[in-house]
Amino acid sequence: MAAQPGRPGEGPHHHDTPPDFEKHHEQMKRFPSADELREMEARWGIDRSLDPTAFALRFDRHVARLAGSTAVSGLLPSELTAAFPRISLLLQPWILKLLRALLRRRVNHQTLDATARDRFYQALQAAHADGSYQALSVIHSQNHMMHSMMGPVGTQRFLPWHRLYLFKLENVLRQKQPAVTIPYWDYANDHARPDWVWQPPGVVRNTPGAAGGSLPTQPTIDSIVLNTSYTAFTSSLESQAHNQVHNWCNGTVSAPPTAAQDPIFWLLHANVDRIWDLWQLNHTGVPTLSGTDAVLDPWSPTTAADVNDVMDVGYSYG
Repeated sequence: MAAQPGRPGEGPHHHDTPPDFEKHHEQMKRFPSADELREMEARWGIDRSLDPTAFALRFDRHVARLAGSTAVSGLLPSELTAAFPRISLLLQPWILKLLRALLRRRVNHQTLDATARDRFYQALQAAHADGSYQALSVIHSQNHMMHSMMGPVGTQRFLPWHRLYLFKLENVLRQKQPAVTIPYWDYANDHARPDWVWQPPGVVRNTPGAAGGSLPTQPTIDSIVLNTSYTAFTSSLESQAHNQVHNWCNGTVSAPPTAAQDPIFWLLHANVDRIWDLWQLNHTGVPTLSGTDAVLDPWSPTTAADVNDVMDVGYSYG
């Protein structure tokens, strides 16, 4: 893992930070509500009426359909037969990739038996004991442009940055318990905070919902997944099915600078990542990022494109 930058804005991956970010970072004791995000976007001058991602998605789909029809329907049966060995060779790497991803499955935490829960519990404790857990959790307190509250680039980076963040923590845990994966918390259908997850010293878990926030319903998730553009999808997912879940949990996990200190953070974000993976099954939109904005610091040179597909990263959801 690359060395962590010392302070926000330092190092080779400096982003253009909104001038009022530092003030908001100091004042923000919880994740912003949908109304607060809209107010921030208004100050930044973001106009959602023209979304280039939606246009690109329609264009990509048209080209894909055209290429698919000419490549297959234009071949005679004899030509397909002759081309089979070459097609088979092209498919082999994909099949191996699929098998690797299926062998590393993240599942609903409610399906874990006592033994699986104990392995996850022990992996967290071991990572915390040697400091590797804390080394990762502190990264979330730094400015890596991974939330919409940090500016328009943060909207685009929110999902890929946290996808890589989850994978980094999972790799640390697998050094302690080789078969472990991060389970997900399907909070739209499971309205109990997963308090069985190990609670490190100093992590606070107050009464869920007592300080505000809310859990989305499954119809809300369904409506979010219907968004056709990546920007509309990630904005809706972050504001409606992420921020308010953090706030509802009411404790260490509710404040952005400390959220990752509570292991519940990872179950929450595994579900966010799972919803993104579901969306990707039927949509081709990707983050609109370029240059240093596309580099998922502090893990250079990994970019958003490198983690666009969970199969490429090397895991799956069950």
